[in-house]
Amino acid sequence: MPKKIPENAAIHPFALDKISMWGKAISAQRKLRRITMRDFSHRANISLNTLQRIERGEHSVLAGNYLNAMSILGILDKLCITPDHSMMVSYVERVRVVRGDQDYF
Repeated sequence: MPKKIPENAAIHPFALDKISMWGKAISAQRKLRRITMRDFSHRANISLNTLQRIERGEHSVLAGNYLNAMSILGILDKLCITPDHSMMVSYVERVRVVRGDQDYF
């Protein structure tokens, strides 16, 4: 059973809009390709109930399930921009400060 996210959970409206758009796009592209929900859920290795929740744009579905569905339909690159290298590198370094003979830890 999936973990339930409380209705009053603080989720940014922008994130909710994105998830809703993902669901609509997945539904539209699946229908455009005339793939039944049963066949698609089998191919995506998810339950029919999970696919229905994805297509409704529910935020409680794992992001990996949305991404997998988009990948299967070939729309992942259109809906999710891959960040460039600079977004994945941290230039912050932690340095241990030694203060005399005191044990730092």
